[in-house]
Amino acid sequence: MKDNRAEIRREIDDWFELHSGEMLEDLGRLIAINSVRGPTEDGAPYGAGPREALSLAQAMLEERGFSAGVFEDMILTADIGPAPPLMGILAHLDVVGAGDGWDSDPFEMTLREGKIFGRGASDNKGPSVAAMYAMYCARDLCPKLKSGFRLLLGSGEEIGCEDIALYLSKNEPPPNVFTPDAGYPVVNIEKGRITPFFKASWDKDDTLPRVLSITGGKTTNVVPDRAGAVVEGFTLREAEAFCRGFSEKTGAAISVREDGAQLRFTSEGKSAHASRPELGINAQTALIGMLAAMPFAESPGFGYIRAMNRLFPHGDLYGRALGIAMSDELTGELTVSFDVLGYTETDFSGNFDSRTPACADEVDLPGMTRAALEREGIAMTDNTISHCHHTPEESPFVQNLLRIYQEYTGNPGECLSMGGQTYVHEIQGGVAFGVNPPGVEDNVHGANEFISMENLIVSAKMFTQAIIDMCAE
Repeated sequence: MKDNRAEIRREIDDWFELHSGEMLEDLGRLIAINSVRGPTEDGAPYGAGPREALSLAQAMLEERGFSAGVFEDMILTADIGPAPPLMGILAHLDVVGAGDGWDSDPFEMTLREGKIFGRGASDNKGPSVAAMYAMYCARDLCPKLKSGFRLLLGSGEEIGCEDIALYLSKNEPPPNVFTPDAGYPVVNIEKGRITPFFKASWDKDDTLPRVLSITGGKTTNVVPDRAGAVVEGFTLREAEAFCRGFSEKTGAAISVREDGAQLRFTSEGKSAHASRPELGINAQTALIGMLAAMPFAESPGFGYIRAMNRLFPHGDLYGRALGIAMSDELTGELTVSFDVLGYTETDFSGNFDSRTPACADEVDLPGMTRAALEREGIAMTDNTISHCHHTPEESPFVQNLLRIYQEYTGNPGECLSMGGQTYVHEIQGGVAFGVNPPGVEDNVHGANEFISMENLIVSAKMFTQAIIDMCAE
C-alpha cells in the first residue's frame, strides 16, 4: 500500500470526480428494474425481477472487464486480487414493494434537491453501485493487490436472506466483511428476531352487524401503511363517527364509503421498517382497534378481532400486551410490529415481526409467544428465530472502518446497535458500514425512498479506502 494516505485520498477524490456521472447512470438502470420477489421461474428462484437485476449488474461488471459469476441464480460474485479474498462487501439488489404515496415513479430514478429518489435508492441498489464503483476505483489505483477482495450482490435479502444462507452453506465468506445496509458509523450489534405466524378458524355467522373481511399488510418486515375492511349492518353516519374518533386517537387516516349494502373502510398510516416501528403508523392495528370498539354482533369472528386488539393494541411497540416485553443495556428493548393480516368470514391468519435483545436468547421466547396466542384460542403455526449478532468493537477491521469514517466525514466514529438484521447477521466478524449518516431518515421501505448524491459518492470513496487499506500493497 502506498505510504502517503493523503495522496491516496486525493487520487480517490479525482477518480470519482471523473466517474460519478457513470455511477449515477448505472444506479438509474438498476432502479428501473422492479426487483420485488415474484413467482419462481426456471433460473429465477425469486422471480424475474430479482434475476433481471442480477443479470444487469453482471453485465455492468463485465463491461468493466471483471469476471462475474452468479451462484445458484441468487448471488452475484466478482473478485479482484489473489484468492482467497481477505475482504468482502455484501449488498443486495432486491427491493420491497413500492406501496403508495410516492411523489414520482418509484421505478424511475428521480433527482430533486441533491437527492436520488426511487425504490432501492438507499436499500440497497445505491449502496450496491457504490460498492461496484469502489471496486473499479481500487483496481485502477492499485492494480497489484497483495490480498483479494470479493463483491457479493444478493437477490433475496428482503425475503429472509435465504440466498446468503445457501451461499454460506457451500462457500466460506471473506474473514472481513461489511454490508452497506444499515447506517454509519459502524453497526456491530444486531438484535435477534422472531416472526411467528398464527391463525384461527370458525363457522360462518351471518348475524348483523358483522365484519366480512379485513385486508392488512402483506410483508413481514414492513409496518403496513394501508389496511381495509368490509362490514355490513351499520349506517354510514354511525361508521363515520367511529372513523373520526379513531383517526384522532391513532394518527391513521380512517375513512369509510358505501358500497351497496356494505361499508368499506380504509385505514392509511405510514410505513416503516419493522425494526423501527416507532417511525411508522400501523394502519392495520389502528383499523383493528376501531373495529374492536364497534358494537358488532357477538360471534366467534368478532371475538378474534377483539383478541387481536388485546394482543396487538395500537401503539404497543414493545410486546407488553403479549407479555414478552424485555430489554437489556447492550441491545435495548424488544420491539413488535404486527405486519400481516388476512381475515375472512370463517378464518384469519397473521404474522408479526419482533426484534429481540440479547437477553431474549436466555429465555424461551417462542414458547412465551405461543402461550400468549393460545390463551386467546389462536394457534401459532410457524416461527423463525435468530439470535443476536455481535462483533467486538476492538476488532482491527472495525477500528479501521471507524477511522475511515472519521477521516472522510469529520465526525466521530462509534459502534452502534440496531434492531434490523443484515446479510452479515450469520457471518462471524461481519458488520454493517453505511449507508446513511446518523439522523438521516431515508424512507427505507416507505414512499419517496432516497439517498443523497453527496452521501452516495462519499460512501463509494470510503468503500474504496477500505479495500485499499485491507488489500493493497
